[in-house]
Amino acid sequence: MKSLNAKVELNYLKLLFFLFGFLVMAWVPRFPEVKANLSISNGEFGSIVSSSVFGSIVALLTVGQLVHNYGAKLVMRIAAVLMALSSILLTSTHSTLIFLIGNIILAVAIASFHVSINAQGFDFQDRTKSRVITLLSGFWSSGALATAVVSGLLVNRIPLHIHIAILSLSILLIMLFVISSMDSHLLKPNLDVETDYKITDIFMGFRIDGLVSGALFCAGFLEFAVGDWTAIFVKEDIGIKSGLHTLPYILFIFAMIIGRLRVHNLFSRYSIQFLVKLGSLVSGTSFLLGILAMKLIPPNNKMLILFILCISFTIAGLGSSFLAPAVMDIANSRSASPASVVIGQLGVINNIAIFAMRLIIAWTAQAFSLSIALIIPALLLFTVPYFAKIFKRA
Repeated sequence: MKSLNAKVELNYLKLLFFLFGFLVMAWVPRFPEVKANLSISNGEFGSIVSSSVFGSIVALLTVGQLVHNYGAKLVMRIAAVLMALSSILLTSTHSTLIFLIGNIILAVAIASFHVSINAQGFDFQDRTKSRVITLLSGFWSSGALATAVVSGLLVNRIPLHIHIAILSLSILLIMLFVISSMDSHLLKPNLDVETDYKITDIFMGFRIDGLVSGALFCAGFLEFAVGDWTAIFVKEDIGIKSGLHTLPYILFIFAMIIGRLRVHNLFSRYSIQFLVKLGSLVSGTSFLLGILAMKLIPPNNKMLILFILCISFTIAGLGSSFLAPAVMDIANSRSASPASVVIGQLGVINNIAIFAMRLIIAWTAQAFSLSIALIIPALLLFTVPYFAKIFKRA
């Protein structure tokens, strides 16, 4: 196998992150159609989608050890296949039970690929001494943006199940090709008996870094909330039925891409601690003002509401863009464990917290309204400066 130079390897990593985002986020802008297929309420839909936490926790507890002991290639291949097949299942079924099972399988696949690809990114970062994690996250967001645009254009033109089936199988083939092309630099199975991770180490070696976990949850939950609810919020609460209902989400992701690709230019001028504090406050304020402004504008002025939300979501995306990757980076530097294990353990805590908050959002929306429920992630961002002390030595 021909060895790759650092530039080519990084380009392959960028492509994998892009394809990862493109595949897993393809169905999110079409959530209203998925919910309609199942004929359930906002609260029920939010609860079923939140069930993904069970699959995520299982994967996050185990995949870090599997990557460390058996290498990244096998894990990435299996995860890619499961992501594609479960995405097809979720967008073609009308059964809530099948959807529930498929959603858990998809979560296992996403978490597995997330751990393995980020571990590979940290390995590249350690070998080349270049900070690329935030950059790679930007390519993930680029994939999410590209697929959101495609999904928005295909609404009312191509049936959901056909769109996702063709896309999933196409992306899967490209992913498998890229993984094979990277074989010479993918993380290899651990051969050192002294550093081998056993099943018992999953629990005995589990470590909770409260400040890091709190920072990751509060800084990153807005992205989950926007992904879960924006399309439904704009379509059902504001009443915009066309493909324009995906525009605030698209602009949010676009702003995140710009922030993740360009924030490294600010590292030489400002401390990461200052940037995290500023970004979280700007993002939370913008998102909150956008939601509140919608309540003050007459409901018949839909395009004005959409315009304000687009500005609000854009600024919020830019401000929060680098927060979660920065926390992941500092989490790895604070731990002596392999990156794959750190990512998995941190992910377990984060997914449990996100599961609880997703339920709160879903049933707050059911009891009151989505506009009230979406205030919660903005308030979480205001707590991020408290956790910013973890960056003092960065």
